[in-house]
Amino acid sequence: MSRSILKINKKALQENVKALYEFTKKKVIAVIKADGYGIGATYLAKVLENIDYVDAYAVACVEEGIELRKSGFRKKILILGGILKQEAKYIQKFNLTPVVSHSEHLKALEGLDVRFHVKWDTGMGRLGFLEEAINDPRIEGIMTHLSTPSDEEFSKYQISKFERILKLYRKMPSIHIESSAGIVYKVPFATHIRIGLALHGEYPLTNYPINLSRVYTLKAKLLSVKKVPSNFPISYSRTYVTDKEKKIGVVAFGYADGLMKSLSNIGYLYYKGKPVKILGNVTMDMTMVDLDGSDAKVGDYIEIVGEHQSFTQLAKLAGTIPYEIMCNLSKRIKRVLY
Repeated sequence: MSRSILKINKKALQENVKALYEFTKKKVIAVIKADGYGIGATYLAKVLENIDYVDAYAVACVEEGIELRKSGFRKKILILGGILKQEAKYIQKFNLTPVVSHSEHLKALEGLDVRFHVKWDTGMGRLGFLEEAINDPRIEGIMTHLSTPSDEEFSKYQISKFERILKLYRKMPSIHIESSAGIVYKVPFATHIRIGLALHGEYPLTNYPINLSRVYTLKAKLLSVKKVPSNFPISYSRTYVTDKEKKIGVVAFGYADGLMKSLSNIGYLYYKGKPVKILGNVTMDMTMVDLDGSDAKVGDYIEIVGEHQSFTQLAKLAGTIPYEIMCNLSKRIKRVLY
């Protein structure tokens, strides 16, 4: 019934996790916050749950952790975004592991028998302690966050600073700093890697040292295929006008589904492996494409992301990052594991 579909390749996802694990020799914390970067956290967890070297999931907030627990997933769940007082009771109830990055988070956990991780700000300028001495027998993990993994000098500064901070603590079972991009530093004292984007088969850096498998195929059906005359305006505001008679397709996918409006008149989708240019403004539910020279008909699928185009490539055309497009994927897109 769905006009658009996101196919999730289980084998490709498993291959990516395995490649990351084998490259680093460290257990994996799978970051599936923001509903699995828009893909669907429960779909990802179904694939990851029985992989031994996936040690934990990481989400942004308590609500996301509760959703995973209610769906039956049993691995450790880190709450990366801290813990507020009114949320603390759910930490114990749903066996969640908060990341403490502020004194108020510690206060929220007073009197509770819960394990937690401590986050230090070594240069991200977001969450994390700076100079405070945080010692508590309930601490089971220490972490920090690389702000610019592509900047080797600053990343090594952060790693060095983090190593000094670790001297404040006894041996910890969980120490993590390396992200999808950060694994290139092979931090010797870290025990885990914290992986998001690379799980999805998207390359976080150029010259990435691991070959990743493409996980997703995102496609939507054609609602209309017709020929329009020369000098005919296409879509809102008439930002494109035909220079000749042209075959125009209307794809059942727009900015409400996650296709950025900034792709208007510059982006490409694919039909039977061949690029078809977006014409005119992307609209809420529909996008027009140039189908000249094709045999496309109503009901055929147009590929948005897949074999011929990654989220990263699409994001580059849109002037954004792949995370933004992925996180904006609509609930009305049917998700299928295969």
